[in-house]
Parts: sequence; C-alpha cells; structure tokens
Amino acid sequence: MVCNMLYPKLNHVKRNNIILIISIAISIILIDVLLLINVLVDKTNHWSLLCVAGILYVYGTIIYTKKRNINIASNVFVQCLLVSLLIIAIDYFIGFSGWSLNVSIPIVVIVANSTLMILTIVSRKRYMKYAMYHVLTFLFSMIPLILMFMGIIQNKVLTIVSSSIAAFSLLLTIILCGRAMWIETKKRLHM
Repeated sequence: MVCNMLYPKLNHVKRNNIILIISIAISIILIDVLLLINVLVDKTNHWSLLCVAGILYVYGTIIYTKKRNINIASNVFVQCLLVSLLIIAIDYFIGFSGWSLNVSIPIVVIVANSTLMILTIVSRKRYMKYAMYHVLTFLFSMIPLILMFMGIIQNKVLTIVSSSIAAFSLLLTIILCGRAMWIETKKRLHM
C-alpha cells in the first residue's frame, strides 16, 4: 500500500503514445492527400497549405499542453504566439489583405493581456511563476505598435487600444506584485 503512495501508477501511457503515433500518421497521410489534390486540381491557389498550417497549430498546442507543470500564463503566451502565426498564415494563403495584422492580432493581444490581468488580480500571491510570461506577452504585444509606426498596419485605433491594454496590464502587475518581483529577481540574480 505504501508503494502506491510513493510511486503513482502511470495509466494508459502506452495507449496514449499509440494514439499519438496513429494520429500523427493519419495527419501526415491527410497532408499528403491535400497537397496532391491541390496540385492536381488547382495549381494557382495554395489552399492545402492553409490546412497544413491548421494541422501544425493543433500539434503545436497538443505537444505544448501535454507537458507537465505548465502554468496558465505560459499557456496564454504560447497560444497568443501560435494563434497569431496561424492567423498570419491564413491571411497569407488567401491573398494577404492585411486583416491578420490590422484586426486579428490586436484582438488576440487584447484577449491575452486581459487574461493575464485577471490572473494577476486573482492570484497575486502566486504571481511570481507567471511574471516572465507576462513580460514576454507584453513584448509580443508591442509588435503591432511597432508595425503601426513603420506604416505596415493601417488600423491605428485597434492597435493603440491593444497596446494600451498590454501596458495597463503590465502596469497593474508592477503595482500589485512589483515588490515581490523585485525581491525574487534579486534572489535569482544573487544581488
């Protein structure tokens, strides 16, 4: 009975690995069939690459979330990054009209930073494990603002709103958790 307490059973590991291998094999076959159909039927539009991007997004999400001890903030950051890449791929494969940069990514940025803001308010005492991902999400959130100043993004209102929410979210984190973040940073850097 004591052994069960020390060494938990790893149920269904072989079955999960077999399912993963089968699903990867099916996906590879599906990708090949889609590429073949696309080449045989319509050589001008590359719609099959859009399907491939979606499949790669799903596997990126599955692989990342399958890891153990993933905190919520890291998942928010990775999903923000993966969804943004998928949106850009979709826009690119259908002719790149710019909606991905002008509308979709600022909305993704708003959702990610709002989620992190709520996470900060709800779990202030445990926030240190989320801080690095919050900073990474903030830095990613500034990319649309930089692109706007470079003249690549035309929808200035949505970009400014999304960047403002990102800045407010980081400011709220600094106000609520700044002291704890500074103490922890000093500990980790041995200052």
